Amino acid sequence: MKVGVIVAVIQIENKCVKMLLPNKKVVDILPEIFGEIKKWLQTSKDAPESGGYIIGYQHDKTKNISLEGVSHPYLLDIRNRFRFDIKDPRHNIFLMKAKLRKSYYMGVWHTHPQVMPEPSSIDWNDWYKTLDIDQTACEYAFFIIAGTTYIRVWVGDFQSKHINEIYECEKVGDLYKKA
Repeated sequence: MKVGVIVAVIQIENKCVKMLLPNKKVVDILPEIFGEIKKWLQTSKDAPESGGYIIGYQHDKTKNISLEGVSHPYLLDIRNRFRFDIKDPRHNIFLMKAKLRKSYYMGVWHTHPQVMPEPSSIDWNDWYKTLDIDQTACEYAFFIIAGTTYIRVWVGDFQSKHINEIYECEKVGDLYKKA
């Protein structure tokens, strides 16, 4: 990480986190996301990368977004210390079941063996490819990287093709300020 660069880190805890999107709307990342990701952190020296799809939905009236679940690694996925590739068809079954509950593909997540994760050049290339070939249930694709202690979130805009890190909404004590 470069000196003087501000990053948006979130402590990995089982709680809802509100983050401000580039369009000034809000995304709620529900506790289920953090609970599942926490099971797969690379906290031991030989733990492989893990990852999966993110599901959620956009609220009709407010246009805010809720991310409510993630798939997890399966047997046929490619996993090593510094790489994760979704290959197992059960991820698609996860997406089909979610769709029946009106929850849709919203992006991808994976782990890194760092306290504070930094995207690799492979991550950036994959994310830009996602903006060219995928579609989510909103105007953004979400990219989450979980380190051993902190988690960071980026959004890719399908229109502009820009990818930006997003930040937790401002709080007063334990309460979020109105956006």
